Amino acid sequence: MSPATLQDDSSVETFFNVVETETLALFEHLSFEFLEEFDVFAPAETGRTRDHEPPEMMRGFLHCYYKDIYGIRPVERELQNAVVWLSCGFDRPPSRDAVDRFLTDLEHVVDEIFGHLVEQAARRGLLELTYCIDSTDVRTMPADQDASKLLCCSVE
Repeated sequence: MSPATLQDDSSVETFFNVVETETLALFEHLSFEFLEEFDVFAPAETGRTRDHEPPEMMRGFLHCYYKDIYGIRPVERELQNAVVWLSCGFDRPPSRDAVDRFLTDLEHVVDEIFGHLVEQAARRGLLELTYCIDSTDVRTMPADQDASKLLCCSVE
């Protein structure tokens, strides 16, 4: 696994672009309990339980990603900050192993989770009115260097 596994994941970037707010304020408006429904976050068959629940781990990762903090060690270091781990709902900071396990599990369901978060944000009116067009559907001259970009316009 790469230390920056989700750094280039389009779901993460898209989510932050549409909500455009600090994550700690965002946590008051979104529910993360739906994460417990995913099989990848279920307790291990050996009976070992998680030190931290998926909702607070997800809030911790969202906070770190928003601040451009990626990788297991940097995330673990950021989550040692008392204000951060308390704001994310932890009763104590997560260990490096807990961060690693959650990231490993998250990789399997990241698109579904961010899709669910975007839907929640939309239902709560947290998205700005921006319409985007995938430029691959727009015919342009082959020499046009801007042709491969996503076109967006705001609605006032």
